[in-house]
Amino acid sequence: MVLVWQAVSNFLIPDHQADAFVSPEDPNLHTSFMDRAVKVLLGGLVRWDAHYFMHIAQYGYTHENTLAFFPLYPLLVRFVATILGVPLRFVCNHYSVLLVSAVLVNMYLFVKTAIVFHKLSIVVLRSEVLAYRAALLFCINPASVFFSAPYSEALYAFVTFSALLVNETRGTSLAALPFGLASATRSNGLVNVGFILYKKLQDCSNYFYTIRNATTDTGHLSLVLVLLLTFNYTLIPLFVGCVLVLLPFALFQVWCYLRYCQEEGTIPALAPHLEMFVRSNFLHSPDLGEAEWCYSFPPIAYSHIQDKYWEVGFLRYYEVKQVPNFVLALPVVMLIICHAALYMVDNPQVCWGLGIHTSKWEHTNGHPRREGGGGGRARRQQQQQQQHQQQHSWPDKGINSWRVFSYTAHSLVLCAFCVLCIHVQVTTRLLCSSCPVVYWFAAHLLSDQPKTPPLQHQQRKGGTGEGISSSSSSSSRLMEVGGGLPEYPSNMSRRYWVWFLTDFPRPFWGQVVLSYFALYFFVGIVLYANFLPWT
Repeated sequence: MVLVWQAVSNFLIPDHQADAFVSPEDPNLHTSFMDRAVKVLLGGLVRWDAHYFMHIAQYGYTHENTLAFFPLYPLLVRFVATILGVPLRFVCNHYSVLLVSAVLVNMYLFVKTAIVFHKLSIVVLRSEVLAYRAALLFCINPASVFFSAPYSEALYAFVTFSALLVNETRGTSLAALPFGLASATRSNGLVNVGFILYKKLQDCSNYFYTIRNATTDTGHLSLVLVLLLTFNYTLIPLFVGCVLVLLPFALFQVWCYLRYCQEEGTIPALAPHLEMFVRSNFLHSPDLGEAEWCYSFPPIAYSHIQDKYWEVGFLRYYEVKQVPNFVLALPVVMLIICHAALYMVDNPQVCWGLGIHTSKWEHTNGHPRREGGGGGRARRQQQQQQQHQQQHSWPDKGINSWRVFSYTAHSLVLCAFCVLCIHVQVTTRLLCSSCPVVYWFAAHLLSDQPKTPPLQHQQRKGGTGEGISSSSSSSSRLMEVGGGLPEYPSNMSRRYWVWFLTDFPRPFWGQVVLSYFALYFFVGIVLYANFLPWT
């Protein structure tokens, strides 16, 4: 649908003459009928920053402002193009092969990301229905066009959600590697180091209580010794995990320094058409010698280029003329803020405890209650302990689960950074490719008022519990999974049968959210394909 809609929009609507980077065409490239066909069918996907990614995949980092885009996605596109170029080189030129490769890579990654995200949602939310609906919302998310166009969003979402799934199921040691790949894809991948730190904090807390509770029957260990054992248990994995997340960013900055901070003439000259483009636009290329940021401390190219070419900085985007861009970003920002506010109101104990769930309430003063001697008193003590546990129990399922705390904090940090420091129109695609909370909360709003199962009363008649067999009523009965949220089994099993097409949600805010997703899905493709403000 994305491919067809962008092709139709690009064909019917003339492109806006935007003041944006457009990669120069190689005059030596031969253009065939297939090349023109590829341009007509997929040309609407190469807009805005897609020109940078295609330029880097085709020519490399030819001038300074291309260094704002990280290398993993262009390298992946170039690698796939090398393979596809074997059969396609007889009918298409190199640029067309790169474009086809970029779109195929993103389409494949987008589908795989939806599957991984569904698995992650089940692990965190413990609700099959919320996970199913969140995955469907991800497939029509407001930034959908960027997951198909030559952008790094699809790759970033795939490696980030994969890392989060591994982090939840197998620990930070294995999750650090895909987190590192995320840092090699986008700069905001550095924020994922927070998941490593938080997981180690959880491990540290659980290990501390495990040691303390295990020694209550055999004797008391010194508190200092327990702390030392806990620190030793978590220190090395924490250090290795943080290094793996931060290392790709550091290596890319070192490469930039080695390439752009050498004396003039040590780097080969650019191709004539690239050199003409660089000179005519007053850009800095490696063959011109050292760049001005080489003398900064530390000499980090990324921060300098963001400041020089995009004017990224605290509150620097707050201008009257940018109000429409703030309005475009407002819905996804409100989703994040509303979820965080409701989560803090509904789960104050979880928030005060930083979402670190431990087994400390399973014992009273470190000693389990034992039956014996005074049986009545022991039973009363056990009942009091059970009441104590219920009072301090944390939600385990749904959007209010204690497992959601770290994702809520992560989304708030990214949201604040987007609103205060960067070009705010990037907020929608950045949050939609980074924060599972966007889809979880949206799915929760769509399911906030569950419907009554149509055959529920028929099953209860007579009180015999016999009802209608599951084989004859599976397509019409609603299924209860995880917190009593209903869903039709046909929606859960049929490939093209989804609930927001066959049964529009009844909750008002659910209708608003679904309308927002659908509106941005279609309108965003039209605006993006014609170089209109949608970046």
